[in-house]
Amino acid sequence: MRRGSEFGAELRRLLRLAGPIIVSQLGQVGMNTTDTIMVGSLGGESLAAVGLGSALHIFVITLCSGVIMGVSPLISQAFGAGERDRCRATLVQGLWLALGLTVPVTAASFFGHGVASWLGQEPGVAELAGGYLAALAWGVAPAFLFMAIRQYLEGIGVALPVMVITFIGLGLNVVFNWILIHGVDGLIPALGVVGSGWATTLVRWSMLAAALVYLFTRGELHAIAGVSLRPDAALLRRILRLGLPVGGQVGLETGLFTFSAVMMGWLGAVPLGAHQVTLNLASTTFMVALGTSLAGSIRVGQQLGAGDEAGVRRAVAGAYLLTLGFMSCCALVFSFWPRELIGLYTADPGVVELGAKLLLVAALFQLFDGAQVAGASVLRGAGDTRVPMLLAGVGYWVVGMPVGYLLGFRTGLGPVGVWAGLSTGLAAVGILLALRVRRLVAGGAVSARAVAIAGASQ
Repeated sequence: MRRGSEFGAELRRLLRLAGPIIVSQLGQVGMNTTDTIMVGSLGGESLAAVGLGSALHIFVITLCSGVIMGVSPLISQAFGAGERDRCRATLVQGLWLALGLTVPVTAASFFGHGVASWLGQEPGVAELAGGYLAALAWGVAPAFLFMAIRQYLEGIGVALPVMVITFIGLGLNVVFNWILIHGVDGLIPALGVVGSGWATTLVRWSMLAAALVYLFTRGELHAIAGVSLRPDAALLRRILRLGLPVGGQVGLETGLFTFSAVMMGWLGAVPLGAHQVTLNLASTTFMVALGTSLAGSIRVGQQLGAGDEAGVRRAVAGAYLLTLGFMSCCALVFSFWPRELIGLYTADPGVVELGAKLLLVAALFQLFDGAQVAGASVLRGAGDTRVPMLLAGVGYWVVGMPVGYLLGFRTGLGPVGVWAGLSTGLAAVGILLALRVRRLVAGGAVSARAVAIAGASQ
């Protein structure tokens, strides 16, 4: 009875932590949803351009954000061990890392037109995507800095401010999109697709400003109180040892979906538009699963920092249970109302018809998607990032991508075949990571790993 009671208590802690994180994740994807819906009224070519531009931008942003997430296990484990100064010192180095990553990503964003053309996209789509990416370039710095601050706050269990700031940003995104896409007579010209990119950039700067105000007005959370502001090469190396594999793993997954967008572009503007809408719906459900899994990652790190092995097992089991339970419900919704869901984005009959078919495939991989993100997150909380990255590479690119290409271009399945490949890749990674979790947790290897990380961080 006591064991069941402890597990119930752990589930409640996970839900309390996961709630704000989930809402924050939904707010983030809601911004992309807003862009997609509001640009959709401009026509199929504009929708395809935002789909392609978003895929390229999100790939690079997510890759670098994964590297910044290397601060997360260090912060959560330090917090579990009661070492608040180590939490703050890790954040400061995370901010330096964010600034360093900003330079190459910003520069690369100005070559969007050329990249889109090189990838074989239609000329009109490539031109619009290039302008959209150039506008997004100026929002890279605040996006990375906000990510570092978010890792700090959520790692110490303070997730509500991030949620509030994100939803303020979501509201601003609607307003800025409306003004900059359609213009204001006599005041602001209509910028169309490019205006949507500028709206996102303005929102990112606003969110960073709000996060900094919150930190500097909360004395007990003050990020720089009592710690050095100089770059610490040793601590940066420790963050990178954890963060680079995380970024690699996230990049492998995001890269698979990005390349799938490129393949859809080869098939035409309608398949690319249908892909963008369907992917946005699948991303929405994934963000809830990711939020729950991130809460599990934080709880695993905190329990390891406190030296509670049984607590680690409860956190792992809770993260899997909540994530897979939610994704099962999403699979049912996708299966029963595919046309209605796609119709929320566009009235284009071709996009609706194809998108409904793709959404049925997305319903099949909901559980696999939940399993892979739960496994990756709890392993990350334990500081295990290198092997999961290799497993992701095998599942996504040795299994998923070739299957998607062969089914999409060597059979009559076309776009549906590409999505079948995505499903196969997610299934492979979900199974491989679950086996890794079982091996580490059952064998107690996570505790030894935590001790090594904590010792190296002091």
